[in-house]
Amino acid sequence: MRRAVAALMLCGIVLAGCGKEDDMDLQERAEARAAEARTYVDDLAARVGADPEVVQDELGDCVPGQQDSGIDLSYAVHVTVDDTAAERLRGEIADHFAAEGWEIKADPVDPAKDEVSVRFAKGPFTMGANISTTAGRAAVSGTGGCVR
Repeated sequence: MRRAVAALMLCGIVLAGCGKEDDMDLQERAEARAAEARTYVDDLAARVGADPEVVQDELGDCVPGQQDSGIDLSYAVHVTVDDTAAERLRGEIADHFAAEGWEIKADPVDPAKDEVSVRFAKGPFTMGANISTTAGRAAVSGTGGCVR
């Protein structure tokens, strides 16, 4: 009887350890995906403007408040832009990423607003740049998608 109890306890410990390894594996995969996403966003930010300032860099639940929903990155960088940034974003920068296999979606330009916005998607990665021409600033953000 003692051997059976000991065997059950050992199995419980092993199974509990496996669960933690699965969590660690998920965290490692999420970190790897996040590192790749940060690289893409940083590249886009550098092409859009200068003086990058990371304003958000968080790994969180894919569905807020649901820890078992997976892990997702929220990453945002602000940069200063010159008066050619909006034209370059919709032109040469979008063309560069399109050549790299990214799908490009340029939002319609409203003449009454001073903003230009372009979104990029490739596999699980999405990112976008929103330029405020009068403010001389751009917000560039992205994610690596939900890792489960």
